[in-house]
Amino acid sequence: MSPAATSTRARSSTPPSTGPRPDLRGELDRRRAARRRLVRAGVAALVLAIVAALVWLVTASSVLTAREVTVAGQRELSADQLRQAAAVPLGVPLARQDLDAIARRATSLPQVASARVKRSWPHTIAVTVVEREPLLAVQQPGGYALVDASGVAYETRGRVPDGVMLVDADPSATRLLTDLATVASALPTELRDRVLRLRATAADDITVELSSGTTVRWGDARESVLKGQIVEALLSKKVRLIDVSVPHNPATR
Repeated sequence: MSPAATSTRARSSTPPSTGPRPDLRGELDRRRAARRRLVRAGVAALVLAIVAALVWLVTASSVLTAREVTVAGQRELSADQLRQAAAVPLGVPLARQDLDAIARRATSLPQVASARVKRSWPHTIAVTVVEREPLLAVQQPGGYALVDASGVAYETRGRVPDGVMLVDADPSATRLLTDLATVASALPTELRDRVLRLRATAADDITVELSSGTTVRWGDARESVLKGQIVEALLSKKVRLIDVSVPHNPATR
């Protein structure tokens, strides 16, 4: 057999290639990569569209606007008084409501010590307040100025409420009223029930008058808890004057 015939037979016995040609395989890879990029771009666009729709829904649409204002925590004030003071803009989306500003407006009422405001989805602004509680009553023209435990004179009444101590002091002297409130808050319960009035002409000249006729020279508001305990112990003696202005060296007469 000639060499040419052998070469021809060898070529004819070689199996044909079953895979794509190199140039075709590269084209397929490029198309797959392009499809993946399109899918990723489509997903990203869809996510952005959803986020934009949610932002619009929450901040600009009328779907989640404030339609109701609830109030809680009030004792003396009415719900309408609080709503009027808070002045929540109805029809504005809840997400755009300025909660701090609403709280500031609510606390503009003298009777309100603090306010907390929150969103209650989908349509409500909830306002919760803490009203001041009277601890002292300062006589002034037209009635009695009520003073809370922080020394703030916040309201005038025609009479002294039950459980409130009468005070002789300048109702505009905020620092002095704060000291008097410190003294009143520190009194033991039994002693507090026996207080007729508190007097003060200066921060270091506080006097407590008891219903028994005993006068307590308190001095300043420092160490008021200790002073109250000493006075309570000394009341077992029949004395007209108790001096606890220097609590570690009390005196009686």
